[in-house]
Amino acid sequence: MDVGLLTIPGPWGGTEIHSVRLASTLAARGHSATIVCMTPESYDLYNAHSPGGINISLAPTPKPSRSMGFLDWMRYFRQRRFDACVLIKGSFPIGSLALDLAARLSFGAYTTLEQLMADSIPRSSRRHFGFIPGFGFWWRRKRFLGMLRSLGPRTIMCVSDAVRRKLIEEYRFPASKLVIVHNGVDTARFQPTPSFRQATRLAWGIPSDALVFGAIGRFAAQKGYDVALAGFQRVLDRFPERDLWLVLVGEGELEESLKASAAKIVPNGRVKFQGFSSRPWEALNAIDVFVMPSLNEGLPLALVEAMACGCCPVASAAGGIPEALPRPDLGWLVPLGDSAAFGDAMIEAASRTRQELAGMAAVARGHVTQHFDANTQFNLMVDIIESRGAVHPPKLGELAAESLQS
Repeated sequence: MDVGLLTIPGPWGGTEIHSVRLASTLAARGHSATIVCMTPESYDLYNAHSPGGINISLAPTPKPSRSMGFLDWMRYFRQRRFDACVLIKGSFPIGSLALDLAARLSFGAYTTLEQLMADSIPRSSRRHFGFIPGFGFWWRRKRFLGMLRSLGPRTIMCVSDAVRRKLIEEYRFPASKLVIVHNGVDTARFQPTPSFRQATRLAWGIPSDALVFGAIGRFAAQKGYDVALAGFQRVLDRFPERDLWLVLVGEGELEESLKASAAKIVPNGRVKFQGFSSRPWEALNAIDVFVMPSLNEGLPLALVEAMACGCCPVASAAGGIPEALPRPDLGWLVPLGDSAAFGDAMIEAASRTRQELAGMAAVARGHVTQHFDANTQFNLMVDIIESRGAVHPPKLGELAAESLQS
């Protein structure tokens, strides 16, 4: 089977890493898999960060993807000869109804992969003349437009049950189309390795016996790193005699703002910024406590990678994170949006002895190995793609009938 993986341009991150692993698994199962890049920038990113043997195709759209209409997408897909097509969605709005319908009518076996929680739709209605309640047409319209994104795909894969439930409850997606396949991590690569810990800490200029908090990810508002910085200041205030550090690994639009906030941390110089790492398993080995104060996550790859490397996690209960941290012996799960509680959890982590943190880390790695192994999860994903097979594209009337049945 010839499978095309459609990627919408964006910064390199978990979604892109996921695409590469899916392409590799498809190839290992005897299929031809091609990552389709719609811009030269996306093509360059995939070529720079992908291992050898991955088929990467530059297929630029004639105009920006957000401006492409149904006929534009039909002409675009006419030049692509795939038996099955998967749209990798880093967020719910990625793509469009026009893309969905054109892909389904062009390939038949069209699947979307939802990586992030869809936005909630506020239910409050405006009041007219100060006291007459409105009918809420604006949010009903938003729900309807969101629901239309369920019409095109034959199957919608979700990286967590939280992502799936949000689509059903918020946007009325048909449950019959939605399947859950958790993200998976290569536990042979992401594992505790003392040599990586020593070499990375030496490169960072951090003593081997220091307690290091850290995170790996994009410097974006969604990641909530301002909460981690505020929590770290509280940890320093609580344990002024301890050798404590916070390391943020990554890059993004908020880098300068975060550096400005970090410069105010007392004592100064305890926060380090490290650029993008193509070998995150080495950086994770140098971190004792992994912090993830995210506001929105599907099921974050960075979190399960950190747990596999022996980090003790402190994470907010955003999206599918509770599915990775279902028990208190695995780490600290903090209520979403509770900055004070996040700081409290960081203080609690710093209060634990080395032996206690090591015990928690071992349990967390065992949990990841059992439930989030990459071979298992990505092969399950390929099973789903194979089960849909190379389906003959439906006609518009058939697609409409199928949507009504759903």
